[in-house]
Amino acid sequence: MRLTLREIRLIIERIVQAAGVAPGLLFAVRDAAVVSAILPVAGFANLPAEIAALAASSVKPATLSAGEDGVLQIDVAGQHPWLVTEALLDLAVERFRLSGRGEVLVCGAVRPSEFGVVAGLAEKHGFTAVCSEVAGGVLLEVRPRPARTESLLDHIRRKGYAVAADLWWPLYHASHAALAPDSFESRRHAGTIRVEADGRIVGRNDEDETDLSMLAADPIRLRPAPIP
Repeated sequence: MRLTLREIRLIIERIVQAAGVAPGLLFAVRDAAVVSAILPVAGFANLPAEIAALAASSVKPATLSAGEDGVLQIDVAGQHPWLVTEALLDLAVERFRLSGRGEVLVCGAVRPSEFGVVAGLAEKHGFTAVCSEVAGGVLLEVRPRPARTESLLDHIRRKGYAVAADLWWPLYHASHAALAPDSFESRRHAGTIRVEADGRIVGRNDEDETDLSMLAADPIRLRPAPIP
């Protein structure tokens, strides 16, 4: 199957929402998960395991300290990398722009290999990023991105992304957990019409929701009254 970036984002966003990610972190976590799937870091095959680890991880305050070599050290207190990668990347980019050295050392994360998503997330800042396991944690480094190189997401936008059907459909069905259950009440409020319990349709019965009333109205009457 060849999927669009929009399809991948939509389904993964629903899944991480169903995993209990806080609304304020939803888009950041979604983007990290998308990059993890398509780079691949986890890849689509291991995405369910990462979602389970994400659901078991809770948001906690991180602790920042300065190392002896000047590298900023951050203890993320057992959080999953998807919850903190955007914030860590912002710190690394800021340090590069201030000092020319864009490095942060991260410790205390579960499944630290998922910090590999920085390679895709850094592109929107105009940087490349790598992470490597070192003594004491994971070192995240950013560097300027070569000009005129196509970004990962731009490539997916143009070409789509091939995913095996047996990997995609379980994710698609799992995403339904984030949707409101189908019910009589949900169907009553699903659009510009209302469906009563006896099946009567109240409101418009066509599919054209374009409001043409202003086009047909007298333009003189639509002008605002002059201010005295």
